[in-house]
Amino acid sequence: MNVLLVNPPDDLESLLGAGANLITPFEPLGLLYLAAVARDAGYNISVIDAYIEKLPIEKLKRKITESKADIIGFTSFTSNGAILYELGKWIKVNLPETIVVFGNVHAEVYAEAYLRNKCCDVVVRGEGEYTFLKILRTLENKSKDFSDVPAVSFLKDREFITTPGIKVIENLSDLPFPARDLVNQKFYNIPSISNLPYSGKKNTIGKHMFTSRGCPHRCTFCVVHNSNRQRQNDVIKVVDEMELLVKQYKADYIFIMDSLFISNKKRVVDICSEIKRRNLDFKWGCEAHVRFVDAELVKIMESAGCYDMAFGIESGVQRLLDNVRKGTQLEKIEEAIKTVKRDSKIKVSGLFILGLPGETYNDSLQTIDFARKLPLDMAQFSILVPYPGSPLFNELAAKGEIDTGIREDGTIDTSVWLRYSAYISYTKNNPIWVTKDLTGEMLKKLQKKALRNFYLRPRQFWNQLKRIRVCQLWSVTKTFFETFY
Repeated sequence: MNVLLVNPPDDLESLLGAGANLITPFEPLGLLYLAAVARDAGYNISVIDAYIEKLPIEKLKRKITESKADIIGFTSFTSNGAILYELGKWIKVNLPETIVVFGNVHAEVYAEAYLRNKCCDVVVRGEGEYTFLKILRTLENKSKDFSDVPAVSFLKDREFITTPGIKVIENLSDLPFPARDLVNQKFYNIPSISNLPYSGKKNTIGKHMFTSRGCPHRCTFCVVHNSNRQRQNDVIKVVDEMELLVKQYKADYIFIMDSLFISNKKRVVDICSEIKRRNLDFKWGCEAHVRFVDAELVKIMESAGCYDMAFGIESGVQRLLDNVRKGTQLEKIEEAIKTVKRDSKIKVSGLFILGLPGETYNDSLQTIDFARKLPLDMAQFSILVPYPGSPLFNELAAKGEIDTGIREDGTIDTSVWLRYSAYISYTKNNPIWVTKDLTGEMLKKLQKKALRNFYLRPRQFWNQLKRIRVCQLWSVTKTFFETFY
């Protein structure tokens, strides 16, 4: 059985505008985990990362046809949902014997619509490594009845079926490393100007990885809610993967994508100790949370190569943080970031959201001022997007306050999904939803104002200027004016 896994293309110019130039290219790890599990089970696996290769849709169709795949799996995001809608329908018309599987949060939310509009045959719900393997085994047994496969949706005699079952993997250490060898590594270098503080050498190789899954926090704008219990990979296996990335893939830098990497201090200390014991020479960064920062931990992390930490700060208004169940206090945010900067040379990024529920124009200005007040090395200002699958999206959809794209006759207006973009101000698209005291145009102007106020300060401007190479001067200048003004 030939299995093809595809990371679909995105129309980045339509979605992000000039913000597309700031995106750091990383491998599609979700697909590569699926590929590793299926390959270990004996299946013939190939992967196309159409997103990073910027494949035109017609070229991707040719590659799909030439693959002669028996089953094709796609990862879905709201940003590429429209492309996936049309591509899935094309496959079912032109390659009717090929089984099409969709996965990830967006497909899960729109499972029935995708299935009834004949875009796919089955949708995987939750973490899909072993579920996808069971789908393969079902097909191998000449069956297209997925009733015995847990946590999937499909149509049976025109009836929409969702099977019960656990949507998460309990023991992450059972998973093989992602099959990174199945994608072309030349595409995954860190540009000098990106949304990461680390720029490194001319051809810096950057990787990312997960050491845990799940998050106990319930931020209303977040879609990471398959499990409210964090599950962590074994310390030795974590560092084994780091060593693989450094020695085999020549990684200069690794970003740890976990929602709560630093939540277990002993585990982080053990990981740092193992990195040093093996004399691994690389820089790394991580997502962090202000609740778990202390001076001792910061120093230990720095000694093991930690270069940067990114904090989801969101707002400088406590009322708004409470509205989205962030579970943090402004005083704690200030204290944590000052601790990192006082006790280490680790770079700190602050991630902010403008347009949170209940936000006013003055609240937005207060968030911008708060960002300037903090000793941050970088800041990102996004416009709120109630992504499908988030509690906020579910609430707004139930009230009829947001356009989901689903029409009364069951069809999908996929053009709506283009407006679900965190960098919406760099395009002509209108935000999908705004709080009653703001407008889309106001938010776009506020986002650019935030960037100007934060970065057009002498020290900040000079720090960013030092990262620019002569060969990139034109593209960087163009990006600067399109995002700042």
